[in-house]
Amino acid sequence: ELRLKNFIQKDQFPYQSALGWEYDLGDYEAAMRKALAAVDYAGLRREQAERLDAFRRGETRRLIGIGLSFFTEIVGAGPVKNCDILGLGMFDSCEIRIHPTGSAIARLGTISQGQGHATTFAQILASEIGIPADSITVEEGDRHGPLYGSRSTPVAGAATAMAGRKIRAKAQMIAAYLLEVHDDDLEWDVDRFVVKGAPERFKTMSELAFAAYNQAIPRLEPGLEAVSYYDLPNMTYPFGAYVCVLEIDVDTGEAE
Repeated sequence: ELRLKNFIQKDQFPYQSALGWEYDLGDYEAAMRKALAAVDYAGLRREQAERLDAFRRGETRRLIGIGLSFFTEIVGAGPVKNCDILGLGMFDSCEIRIHPTGSAIARLGTISQGQGHATTFAQILASEIGIPADSITVEEGDRHGPLYGSRSTPVAGAATAMAGRKIRAKAQMIAAYLLEVHDDDLEWDVDRFVVKGAPERFKTMSELAFAAYNQAIPRLEPGLEAVSYYDLPNMTYPFGAYVCVLEIDVDTGEAE
């Protein structure tokens, strides 16, 4: 109960920490209560008390310990105003090129250590521009040294999404020209721009990619490419609760 009272309360977010970090949001009490409910904490405490009574009566040599832990972690390391590596700013970038065939290549400054970056970034980009993830090639940098701070998706993933939106914005102008409507008369639908009120009139992203390289679009240079450099405004602060139950033999130290 004391731990629950000491938590930053839900209505106190965003919360400025003593070290100057701004925790954007959280519901620490709910996380702790979910963890306690998942293990039947009240039942464990009863079992612990019963085991202790049995130990005192000489009926058992095995006792139960219960540990609780709660964490708030800083991830997405990168705001240039707060973080750097030997003076180098920790933003991230993504460069995207859509080929005339409708496939795409995305180049990022991160490097995978087995986390599945290629899958993650391809899925982010697919959701933004409507090209299937398996038609997107992801190339990463060749930086030496470890990654850290759980930052690839919050920072490079955001750069990927923002570059994808630039691609989509240009594709919308191309679609408006080809469909002979104003940009604002179009709406995005999964993988295509559709004329509002006339769903039978549309242009898919594959068609727009081909047109970007093979038709003269007034006031637009050929091609369908974009780059985005993302310096996140704040880090993210995930949180969680752990419960550990340990049974130990007081004579041998054997635990499970």
